[in-house]
Amino acid sequence: MTRLELLTLLLAIKALLESDNTEKALELINDVIAEAKRKDS
Repeated sequence: MTRLELLTLLLAIKALLESDNTEKALELINDVIAEAKRKDS
């Protein structure tokens, strides 16, 4: 993941959390974790 991709992801999560959309933020975090696990295998 590049710095730009990481920054974009973090900004998206921050915006979701600031708008009290914690369920969507958690979903996004879980999707990223799942994708990272797939790429490691």
